[in-house]
Amino acid sequence: MNRLEFKYTFKEFFEGTRNANRSLRILSVFGVVYIALLLFLFLMRYFSEEQEGGPGSVTSNLTPWLIGVFWVSLPLLQAWLAWRGNPSVKEVIRCWADEESFSLQTTNSDTTIKWPAFIKFRETRNLFLVYPSKQICYLIPKRAFTDEGQVKEFRELLRRKINQRQ
Repeated sequence: MNRLEFKYTFKEFFEGTRNANRSLRILSVFGVVYIALLLFLFLMRYFSEEQEGGPGSVTSNLTPWLIGVFWVSLPLLQAWLAWRGNPSVKEVIRCWADEESFSLQTTNSDTTIKWPAFIKFRETRNLFLVYPSKQICYLIPKRAFTDEGQVKEFRELLRRKINQRQ
């Protein structure tokens, strides 16, 4: 594989963090289900004959909706805070892979990892996620490759070298 050079976009960083951590994906799904349930309960109450009013009803009606919106937007908020608070995420990254190892180079680090150290990889529409542990992954944007042939070559290298164990 040729050397790749890239900078993450926020969209790629968000996609990578969302896909890297299963709990963030589940959190979003539960948030959508929570909002759908609130909508159902709101409509049931609206169309029923027994509507309650009185002091505090605006607050008691608005609070569950605000909790739902926060719950759904939490993965985006976490990615944005990580993006904003870590300048090294926005720096140029160079990486390359061969039959022996995967290497990554940034302004402040130079890392080479032998293939047996990786536990799995995932592929999304725009990224490869390569995991040396369950909590850490390296994001490689597909746009960094010069053509589709390089993407296929890298995919095959990952399949050959990483034993998908979890």
